[in-house]
Amino acid sequence: MGSSGSVPLIYASIMTPVPDLIDDRGGRIDRPFRRSGIPAELVSEPGSIVPLRDYFTLLEAAAQETGDEHFGLSLSERLKIEDLGPLGELLIRAPTVRRAIWMGTTLLENCMPAMRSWLEFAGENVRWHFDYTGIRDCREGRRLDCESSLLLYRTLIRLAAGPNWQPSLVLLEQATASQCRVMESRLGAPVRNSSSGYALVFPREVLDLPMIHAKPLREIERQALLSRMTLLRSSDSFVCSVKSMIRSKLYGGYPEVSAVARSTGLSLRTFQRRLAEAGIAYSDLVAEVRGDLAREMLADKSRSQLDVSLSLGYADAANFTRAFKHWTGVTPRQFRHSLAGLRAAI
Repeated sequence: MGSSGSVPLIYASIMTPVPDLIDDRGGRIDRPFRRSGIPAELVSEPGSIVPLRDYFTLLEAAAQETGDEHFGLSLSERLKIEDLGPLGELLIRAPTVRRAIWMGTTLLENCMPAMRSWLEFAGENVRWHFDYTGIRDCREGRRLDCESSLLLYRTLIRLAAGPNWQPSLVLLEQATASQCRVMESRLGAPVRNSSSGYALVFPREVLDLPMIHAKPLREIERQALLSRMTLLRSSDSFVCSVKSMIRSKLYGGYPEVSAVARSTGLSLRTFQRRLAEAGIAYSDLVAEVRGDLAREMLADKSRSQLDVSLSLGYADAANFTRAFKHWTGVTPRQFRHSLAGLRAAI
């Protein structure tokens, strides 16, 4: 957790290739997701948000399931910059590499403070660093994600420098000689152990190369993407962070309080004390999130009422109907009827 009691969050879109990657390597998809506490159903909901700590656990579990010590690299080989969610969409539209890095650094600092990205200049070369703050107990998952991020950095620069561009040097934090050799063969670039974290080293002149997708965004498009980025800032508030985690875990059924507490990195006792200090009960938060998500799901005409009730962790539609009427004063059928009337009037 961050210094303000924040819980780092990321977009689920980064997990999109994970199930196929596990399956292609002969592993069972359900086991890594179950261990991480992330519902596998979220893969089909890329706009959803998941706790960064759970994502680290997913990477570690997937690496063990597949026997791939560098699962993060394998994942990034299947990812596009756009899979980073609104951040990726903003980066590929930057005019130059320098501007893309500056934009990424600024957005991470403001919306995802657990992640740090910065440039270090040394003569004719520059080091593009990447690291996490406040999450040191998920060491293996953090390593896998940092390796994945380095490859994504290279992918971003290749949008300006060409598909065969390579960094002059890749730095890995506290890596073994074996890990460096494997990374070197996978990346095709020199790799060295470093005590100063993960980084790509490349000539300074690369910063001024134009991005091939450098088509200016309209202001309304830019603001929409920035608005989506600010969803990650819910971690500024402990209660809002918990609501975001409950929302993601609801896709796998009722989110047990112990599972949500684990995702924050707190003991169950400390987690419940934090909620008590905020003057709210866990069950009330679940009900609030369920109500919000129920309205969103019912607005989707393609989803049946039974599908919505099961997605929210209810055993049957009758229990869901009673709960929904308690939240809103109307039944799900009446709510949908009122939405249809609104659509017809517009």
